[in-house]
Amino acid sequence: MPTPEQRRAHYDTFVTQIVKLCATKPIRNDLQSGRGRPVEDCDRMQPHLIRHIAGYGARRAHYTTASLISLHRDLDIPYAPDQPRPRTSSRDTTPTSGHAPASPGAANPPAPAGSGGVGTPDRAGPGGADATAPARTAGPNTPASAERAAALFWRSRPNLGATLALAVNRRGFDESRMTDRLKLLTRLPTSQLHPRLWSLAVHLHARAAARLDFAVLLEDLAWWDDDRPRITTRWRESYFLTLHAHTLDEDD
Repeated sequence: MPTPEQRRAHYDTFVTQIVKLCATKPIRNDLQSGRGRPVEDCDRMQPHLIRHIAGYGARRAHYTTASLISLHRDLDIPYAPDQPRPRTSSRDTTPTSGHAPASPGAANPPAPAGSGGVGTPDRAGPGGADATAPARTAGPNTPASAERAAALFWRSRPNLGATLALAVNRRGFDESRMTDRLKLLTRLPTSQLHPRLWSLAVHLHARAAARLDFAVLLEDLAWWDDDRPRITTRWRESYFLTLHAHTLDEDD
């Protein structure tokens, strides 16, 4: 069973692999055909994806992520998503990544019940190492401290909430409508979330605002059915913190 670090390395590798595939127009068209639909309805995608996701489950999460990436035809390798600007003002206490500070248990929620299998991620939990467990942080060079640092770094990357806030701040999307979109997404089951994400990405792409951190989104989608309350809380917190950071930038 893959460790959290191995899963996240796989997510980044998967994004790179899909970006490379999208350089070929017929393949990119095949990947676009998914549009967030169930895997069973995505026959054109299967030949391109199956070897890249074997052993990691969460097939629909991978398929939807590949479809979202395929909206772009000229992404660089290594791929770099849009990032909130770091702040240097002494007035700012908001994390520079646009994310909420780590809270007890946030980096390592309890593992969902059940065992891993086809279509599900491994059972180690989406957060990886416990960033707050005192018994495992004996020194700066211990495996536990390295796992904690890796988990915190992953959480510092922009999730969907931060990306939507950047679309408002930088691309002129209406804040009220975007807030409503985010609230709706956080209430949806997987069957409705994935097609909505496709529609949203098309909407963002029209104004060059769809450069998501696809690896982070892939993990969130993989764990949606097991850990939706934590994931949606992170999305909402990141969204409002990133909007708030932009307001402070304007005031400085």
